[in-house]
Amino acid sequence: MIITITVLLVACSNKKDTVNQLPNKIPVTIHIVDKSGKYSKFLVNIASKGYQTKEIAYVPKDKIMIVNKKSFTLNLYVGITYTLQVSPTKYDTIDEYLKAKKALGETAKDENLPTSKIQFIPSLKNNKLTISIE
Repeated sequence: MIITITVLLVACSNKKDTVNQLPNKIPVTIHIVDKSGKYSKFLVNIASKGYQTKEIAYVPKDKIMIVNKKSFTLNLYVGITYTLQVSPTKYDTIDEYLKAKKALGETAKDENLPTSKIQFIPSLKNNKLTISIE
């Protein structure tokens, strides 16, 4: 029994807590600049690259949302590369957008609206991002 407890303590003391191996999340403020001034709703696609150490893997993620304000905050991981793509949209909700996309099928042409795409790596000093729509 003493040997079992000793082995267990040694094994636990050498392993790092996998939760602490992921980078920290920080609030990142994203500001959309609409140079024409005629758009009020935006389709935002946020994709992140993967992250891996010996003990843990952070799988790439992709998130789509519709925002109706030109400034919003997201909690993003420090040091992970994100690709943000922003375009104006006529849809009010993401469900409405997905339903319309499914109904139109793959052969339908996009709305031909301006799109801005940028890569971003959040850090404590780099926690604000401005994206221009022209």
